[in-house]
This record gives sequence, structure tokens and C-alpha cells, in this order.
Amino acid sequence: MNYRFNVCDLNAIETRCGAWLAGCNSLLDVFQPRPGKPNGNDPYLSFAAKMYGLIYDILEAQYKYKGKDAAALAAKKAAKFMRQMAKPGVLGAIYRLGGGEWGPGKASYTDPETGQKIYDRVRTGLWGYAYNMGIEMSQEQAHEIVRMFREAYREIPQFWLTLEDAVADVLKGKDTIRRVGPDGCVVIDKLNVEGHGAIMRMRLPSGRCLHYVDAQLKPQKMKWADREGNEVWRDNLVYANQNQTTGRWEHTTSHGGKLFENLTQAVARDVLAAKLIDIEEADMPIVGHVHDEGLSLVPDDPFSPGVERMVEIMSQPIDWAPGLLLGADGFEGTFYRKG
Repeated sequence: MNYRFNVCDLNAIETRCGAWLAGCNSLLDVFQPRPGKPNGNDPYLSFAAKMYGLIYDILEAQYKYKGKDAAALAAKKAAKFMRQMAKPGVLGAIYRLGGGEWGPGKASYTDPETGQKIYDRVRTGLWGYAYNMGIEMSQEQAHEIVRMFREAYREIPQFWLTLEDAVADVLKGKDTIRRVGPDGCVVIDKLNVEGHGAIMRMRLPSGRCLHYVDAQLKPQKMKWADREGNEVWRDNLVYANQNQTTGRWEHTTSHGGKLFENLTQAVARDVLAAKLIDIEEADMPIVGHVHDEGLSLVPDDPFSPGVERMVEIMSQPIDWAPGLLLGADGFEGTFYRKG
């Protein structure tokens, strides 16, 4: 008997989950189904249209042009460039990346005369994030993209601050519980465990919890100064985590953007897990998953459910996340490939 893969991925799941958690309706609206577009608009083209002051439908038509007209092909090339510039903004700025600057990287060598370690310089923030994606942008462009993203989707940066305030309330209080997100679907509290200090928890909409061991607030110097040029110190979340290289427990610092990233990616993971179970129950055995994709293996005959059924299942609303718009794309084949 011959078999085939049904492969299906959740469309822009992190951006969708982040917009939903923060209550950012202007970003959620990008994913509203439209005629001929069950997954809504392209979030990168949508942000590119905002960045360059263009009409979305015109930019999309230019990006998808398939003819041979020289002028139209030039417009297509420009549209591809604008989408490429917008992509790291959507994927990185949502988690509070700043514009970026030159920062120290790994020590490259030790000066034989002074004994000092000489460090390579690396790009930080969105500037470095885009560079690592193979996208070349200037430092000035990176700062401008961050500014535009925060202005276009104001609820996102507000939610970073909401998370920071909630964590501070919980860690400073005795039995304080804070609820954030749509209808308070994320519950933040703490447990006091002997030998481990306070364990802060974020209970996800699915009921699963994220745990932050030995959570505490510590004052830390910010990278910026106030208007008078004075140092700025703030209380930041510090917690223990296990170094994945050495296996040792170390303390790391977090902030609202990182917490938002933890929360968003955890919800996206739970959505995928729920959908994989639903696909199994629809007689499409799951044989693997890659990032936001599920792979099922079925007999290669017309009677076996196809990828259309997988797309339908992955696009259906999920009961513990009302209002979260889901979409999916997929393909069938005799071997797996990354789309």
C-alpha cells in the first residue's frame, strides 16, 4: 500500500496569538477572512503598507504579479523589498526589540600584551534580528520600524507594561492574584516553596502553567538615561533557569516583552497540541510536527481524508480561546518539505 503525507501549518500563529492576548484589534483585523482569502491578509504586507503609506490591495497585487510587463515586474520587486523590510518588524518588534546598536559579542581573542579579551562587535535589537534573518537594513531604519510598529499597534506595548505591573503586584503581595488578557484568561500568582523561594506562575488559557523558579524583583540599571542625563534604575523580574549548555542553574532577567514572548509562544504551542489531537481523531495519524506544522500519514487513495480536512480542523475556533482567529495552509505529497 502506498502512503502520502498531509502537511498543514497554522498561519502566522504567533502574531495571531500575540494580537489576541493584547487585545490589539487593529492587528487581529488583518486576519479577518476576506473574499477569496480564508486566512485574511498577509501581516507583513499589511505592515509594509503602513510603513510606506500605501494601499494594501495595490501593494498585494504588485507583490503577486505573475506577468512579464517590465514596469509591473519592477513594482513587484519593490513590493517584495517592502515586505522583506516589514517582516522582522512584525516578528521582532512585537516582543519589545529596540532599534538596536553595536554591542559586544563573543570574545574573539586575548591581547597577548595586556591580557584583555577582545570582543567582536555584534548588532543588537531589531537591527541585529533582521541581519540574522539575512535582511540588510540600516540602524536608522531599524529604529524607525520599531517606532512605527509601536504606534500602529499601541495595545502591544501597553500589554508589556500590564504584564510588568501584574508580576510586580504578585511578587510584592502576600496572596495577590492578577488576571490579564481577554476576559482575564491568563492568571498570574505565586507559590512559596521551601528551598526554592517564590515560584511565579502564569496559568495559560488552556489551563497549563508556566513556572518561574525563585522569582524576585531586583533593581537594575536601564540602558537609557532620563531627560537630565541621570541613570535610570527599575525593578526587573529575576528568576532561576537551567543553562541548556552547562546544565547549571543560573539567574536571568526578564521584562514585559520577554514575558509576552513566553506567553504568546506557549499559547501557540497549546493551540497546535489541541489541533494535532483533533487531527488524530479525524483518522489522520500524526507522525511528526515541525514548529507550527503537523504531519499526518494516510493511505494514498481517494477515500482517505486529505489536507483540506486538516486545514478545516486547524482553522476552526478553539473553545478556551474565544475570539482567537485561526487559519491554516497545507499540501499533500510523498515526501516532506518545508514550505
